[in-house]
Amino acid sequence: MFKAAMVVAEGLRKSGVKCEGVSLFLADGEAAFQEIFHVHLHVIPRFRGDGFELRFSPSYGTKPGRKEMDTIAEQIRKAISK
Repeated sequence: MFKAAMVVAEGLRKSGVKCEGVSLFLADGEAAFQEIFHVHLHVIPRFRGDGFELRFSPSYGTKPGRKEMDTIAEQIRKAISK
């Protein structure tokens, strides 16, 4: 899917569409704004001042401590190895 997105991104840059950069956005799960279960990847042409942004709550940037990050990393490693 990402290989295809990169082909589309290259096409955008060469097409004459206003495009100074490209954002790829994958939504997976209701909390990520996915309303219907399926996979899709948005290829979004970007340019300075385009108004596109992701907004985060003030608490989103609160970093967990090292021990908590290590615990989370271990949980992810175990899930991947299954």
